[in-house]
Order: sequence, then C-alpha cells, then structure tokens
Amino acid sequence: MNNLLSLLLASDGTAVPEETPDLWGEIVPQYVTFGIIIAVSIVLLIILRRSSRLPRHGELRKKLASLAQDIAAISPEAKRMDFIKSVTHAMYKADKIAYAAAMLAEKEKYADLGTISSLVGEARSALAPYKLGKMDADEPEGLNFASEKVNEALAVIGNVIERDGELKRK
Repeated sequence: MNNLLSLLLASDGTAVPEETPDLWGEIVPQYVTFGIIIAVSIVLLIILRRSSRLPRHGELRKKLASLAQDIAAISPEAKRMDFIKSVTHAMYKADKIAYAAAMLAEKEKYADLGTISSLVGEARSALAPYKLGKMDADEPEGLNFASEKVNEALAVIGNVIERDGELKRK
C-alpha cells in the first residue's frame, strides 16, 4: 500500500525502487510467529473436540454404573454438610449423563437413549429435595427411587449394547 501511495505521489512518474526486506530480520520471525499461532490453534481445536465428544455406549454404561455407586454410597448417617455434598455430586453426574444421553438420542435417532436420559433425569429430580433441604437424610425414599431409576437405565443401556453387538455381527 505504501509503495502504491509513493508511486502515485511521485512527480516524475518513475517507480520508486523497493527495498528488499532483510530475510532473517523480518520475514523469518513473521513466519515463525504465524506457524506458532497455527500450531496453538490446532492444539486448541483438538482439545475442544475431545472435550465435546459424545460418549460411546460402553462409556455411558460405565458412567451410569459410577452414578449408581455414588447414589448407593450416600450415607444418611454422615454429617449434614457431607450428605449434601455427596447428593450434589450425584446430581451433577446425573445432569451430565442425562445431557449426554439426550444428545446421543438426538444424534443416533434411537429412542432407548432418550429413555435413559429421562430415567436419569427422574433420578436427579428424586435427589433434588435432599439438596434443597426439603427432605432429611433419614428419609430414604428418594434415594431408593433414584437408585431404582439408575438401575433401570443400566438395564436399558445393556439392551442398547446388545443391539449394537447384533448389528456388528450382521
């Protein structure tokens, strides 16, 4: 742009001689900087893709089994704060699993995955009164209901994995 401006402003109409840029002083650092920016961008895209990837069916089963263990490990005899922390942790896991199952159901157009999402959502709803203080730790009905719903979801994901095995054999 500067060269064009200097050409237009030159009164005699002759071209202004261009200075050649210093190869090691100007161009190489620019290319190195651009290369570093591109490499960092690629690494960030890889990390973003891995973190936003939906779980496979086997991974979803492991997460459901972990949630079932967390719900079973909630101890009504624990201190009130520890009890609320464990319920909150289980609710957080249930939210993540319900979201992942809903996204899988939408992606794969498979209703059983949507059933898993709704079952886990029901389990989360059963745990919510404990966190909010509407139910005491000595009332196990909500914990038992949440455990039953997660076990039902485990049975459904077992059927989904069996179906996957049958489809692979065909």
